[in-house]
Amino acid sequence: MNGSVLIQQLAYSVPVIIVYLLGLVLAVIFIKKYPVPAILTLLAAIILLGNIFGVTFAQTYLIRARLGSGGSMASYSTMSSMISIIGSLMRAVGSALLLAAVFAGRKSLTIA
Repeated sequence: MNGSVLIQQLAYSVPVIIVYLLGLVLAVIFIKKYPVPAILTLLAAIILLGNIFGVTFAQTYLIRARLGSGGSMASYSTMSSMISIIGSLMRAVGSALLLAAVFAGRKSLTIA
């Protein structure tokens, strides 16, 4: 198995990668005008981008390792589940940071 599986998996993520890269660029552009939301967005985009690449590389490595060593299906399943759980937790953290960025620095509306 060559790098084609890795490239194919990353290709499926291109739309989301573009959105996260755009988030990085916009966060840098607006960091002086809206520092807290921009920093939260920057952190979220970095985490979410890192998650895409990290999970993809880990899954590809796991597939190659199993094919190369002939490991058991149970071992592969356990490791695959761990990668998925960690990926889900990282997506949750990134999404929470984006949600916090939406409301950070907002003025509250006083109702009399």
